[in-house]
Amino acid sequence: MRCLVTGGTGFLGSVLVRRLRERGHDVTVASRSRGQDVTRVPTLEPSFREVQVVFHLAALVQSRPGPFLRVNVDGLRNVLELARRHRVARLVHVSSFTVFGPSGDGVHTEERIPDRNRFFHGYDRSKYEAFRLADRWKGRLPMNTVFPTVVYGPGPMTEGNLLVRLLRRWKKLRMAALPGRGAPCWNFVYVDDVADALIRCLDADPGEDFVLGGENRTLRDLWATFRRVANEPIVPLGLPDGLFRAAARLEDWSARLRRKSPLLVPSTAEFFLRNWRFSSGKARAHLGYSPRSLEEGLIRTNRWLES
Repeated sequence: MRCLVTGGTGFLGSVLVRRLRERGHDVTVASRSRGQDVTRVPTLEPSFREVQVVFHLAALVQSRPGPFLRVNVDGLRNVLELARRHRVARLVHVSSFTVFGPSGDGVHTEERIPDRNRFFHGYDRSKYEAFRLADRWKGRLPMNTVFPTVVYGPGPMTEGNLLVRLLRRWKKLRMAALPGRGAPCWNFVYVDDVADALIRCLDADPGEDFVLGGENRTLRDLWATFRRVANEPIVPLGLPDGLFRAAARLEDWSARLRRKSPLLVPSTAEFFLRNWRFSSGKARAHLGYSPRSLEEGLIRTNRWLES
């Protein structure tokens, strides 16, 4: 099958491209580094010729302000228009778990996405607007939307690979700063499991949406599991909310001086302090989705970090 992957050089995209080729598919990669820009149709359209399947992963992911709506919403609109024009057989749109907003004491499923008018930052808002756009297109294209949770694993150290950048810092400092004293609960999923599920979407009914997650674990659980598999004396430092917010401001200021990409800025600090619990029951039932455990994923990730 001839496939197009937008954002195919990114963290998740590069793994998807490898997995597709391992299965014998003919894959074309579209990315800004190769001259294709989802905000500029003339650069993108040649990649759609004779394509049967499109995986749309291209997105702007960064902690600081940027042209999120232009890339993540207008770029998706361009991809949808081109997919319809070239009559692709299937489009798989990769959204984000941030679309749902924090889960509070509950567990999110794809059956109900809350109406939202408050957001943490520009990325958060743009992915929500992009989801709403894709939802309006469901009757015009054979399409599936997927919502990966907190994806981690070997791959480029982009801002989309936030968790592995955090684990690398823990290893280097031998200390883990835990927001909210480690109480926030997140859903973690290994990158290869997400890539395989994206391919399984080709056999799903068009119009179906899927949460692609793994285990719901607190940040303290994450630290304890990683310390055990890494076999290193990583000391936990539970930070109360106010101190964690202050640390985010300090990191933002320090990163600007060093012209580096920060792990934290004040807007994303609020994100860290919330619960993000999800269920992937629908993907398990409809796609045969079976993600690996957090421990197994961290073992593989730590082995890669050490190499």
